[in-house]
Amino acid sequence: MNFNWFIAQRIGNKADATGRLSKMGTVISVVSVAVSVAVIVAVTAVADGFRNEIAGKVRSFSGDVVLAAPGSDILNVAKPIDAPLSYLQKLQELPFVERVSGVAYRQGVIKGEEEISGLMLKGVDSLYNLESYSGSLLQGALPKLNGKAPSNEVVISRNLADALKLNAGDKITAYFPDEQMKVRRFTVTGVFDTGLEQFDKYLAIGDIRQVVRLNGWGGNQLSGYEIFLNNEAAGVTLEQEDAIAQVIYENSLTEDSQVAATVLQEKYYTFFDWLNLLDLNVVIVLSLMIAVAGFNMVSSLLIMLFERISQIGLLKALGMTNRAVAKVFIAKAAMVVLQGMLWGNVLGVGFCLLQGKYHILTLNPQDYFVPWVPVSLEASTVIITNLVAFAAIMAIMLLPCLFISKVDPATTMRVK
Repeated sequence: MNFNWFIAQRIGNKADATGRLSKMGTVISVVSVAVSVAVIVAVTAVADGFRNEIAGKVRSFSGDVVLAAPGSDILNVAKPIDAPLSYLQKLQELPFVERVSGVAYRQGVIKGEEEISGLMLKGVDSLYNLESYSGSLLQGALPKLNGKAPSNEVVISRNLADALKLNAGDKITAYFPDEQMKVRRFTVTGVFDTGLEQFDKYLAIGDIRQVVRLNGWGGNQLSGYEIFLNNEAAGVTLEQEDAIAQVIYENSLTEDSQVAATVLQEKYYTFFDWLNLLDLNVVIVLSLMIAVAGFNMVSSLLIMLFERISQIGLLKALGMTNRAVAKVFIAKAAMVVLQGMLWGNVLGVGFCLLQGKYHILTLNPQDYFVPWVPVSLEASTVIITNLVAFAAIMAIMLLPCLFISKVDPATTMRVK
């Protein structure tokens, strides 16, 4: 066994009759480190949970990248693009692309028994992955869009359902202004709620063939394409954005419609600005918790050093260098920190598991976009945060060890 670790293990154990005050300080330090690490684990898990939950909802309703007519929002009915684009298969073959789906939009008005409301009808085809909406369903089921004839089934947002007092199974009448008013009768198959009012307020999802007809387009015209990526990261990386732009630039033919690619972070920047602010708060909390744990550890180590000043003098008299003596007390500090981190991880991970399963802490979804505190516990994140915390606390521990160089063996060995 390493000699430094051997002496460090002897300090503060049951056989050590001295250092009662330092023993109490050690207990306080263990508790401090445990609480700090538990908070760090919980905060990082909550931040990741918010990012995954909110960004996941946004991307499921919009895609990671949107292709639409240049200078136009994909909701603009006056600027459709001709489908299919010749390079769609090339985009699909990119290793990070999960799927590319065509969509069409049409604005209108929906009438209930007593109230009317605006409507944004999003048209998708049978190949569109509607299962991404299933997690937000409050009642009913998703529409079936694989029939030969255009389907009259739609799924609507909770805001629309509440405003018009609608439930799954009800019939609705929608009006779409044009040169002549167009009227369609739909069946509500389900009601969804994302918690994101920007999406929920007027959105309904139905058959893309109905929307194309309502817009008066040809069968090969769409509002645009949504590109979904298969990575779990919240947002599109610069490398992925450049790769998509390069495919479009190198493979576009003269007959292809001109399109512009808009990434998720640009289209819904308000959500990502909020998430970035949340990340800043995590950094602040992380710094504060490390500072608190480090301060308590410094106090504990200083008490330990003062109580064992004669032992330090003896070790130096026996020939140990300042560095070697410092290693003894750094080793003791490391034992205390690791003990505290062990309990802190138990508390932090335990909280995350309970919160993830039982949703103990709830939130106002109008303010936080989700009804409860989301958590995303990743082993890699826990390991990295633990390593950062341990390294930072141990770096702080080097400061009180400067005291050792000031100890004079000739005078301190007489201290009782």
